[in-house]
Amino acid sequence: MRAVLRDFAYLLAYSEKAEAYGFVSRVTVPLVTLCLVFYVRAFSSTLLEEVLGLLALFTYELLLVSQIRGLRGFLLGLRLYVLFIVLSSLVFLASSLLGMLAPDPITIPIAALRLLVLFSALTLLLQVISLSEWRAIFRKLGLKSVAELYSLVLLQLPLVLYYLSESAVTIKLKYRGKRLHRVAVPLILLVAYTSRGVLESYLIYGVDHSGELKLSGERDAVLYTSILVLVVVVLLTQYLL
Repeated sequence: MRAVLRDFAYLLAYSEKAEAYGFVSRVTVPLVTLCLVFYVRAFSSTLLEEVLGLLALFTYELLLVSQIRGLRGFLLGLRLYVLFIVLSSLVFLASSLLGMLAPDPITIPIAALRLLVLFSALTLLLQVISLSEWRAIFRKLGLKSVAELYSLVLLQLPLVLYYLSESAVTIKLKYRGKRLHRVAVPLILLVAYTSRGVLESYLIYGVDHSGELKLSGERDAVLYTSILVLVVVVLLTQYLL
């Protein structure tokens, strides 16, 4: 579980490899993917059509993240989410076998795949938009205070998850797998020290609002072509079967 938390934290961090693409193309791809997930859910006339559409979307997400983040790190980061999906699916299956109110057992794996594709698209948004770009977005919307708060939360959340993993490893080694509840003490200290450091930095230096949006990049054509191919493939899965 400790390694799972550490790998999941990397899914919430910005990838510098995304800087080769423009802001518009980087945002367009995960948003279009999200729209296609809802489209497949709404307009699939059979379960086979929905499964093929979701598999096409997930394959595209894997290909995209292999260029931006790295496929191995992305798959390792998904382990925590897959764990929750498996546990919830087992609960639904057990409820169905016991005669309790539950979804059809055939639709449970499809719903799990749908959630996996949806979650992957959402994490892509965090991996392709930097903190300075988030601040620029909120600043253009007139939400300066929200820009400061959101950027601080987005900066600290992966660090908290990472240090939670490291603290659990330390406690396990010290107490030989026992008294894992003691991990709360270093985490409370971490929150206190981090909060004080962030406050001091904010009071001394303020928040940098100089970030600008790089609307286009040298490799945008690749992303636009790939998303166009994805849309065509998804439409073919819906109308050729």
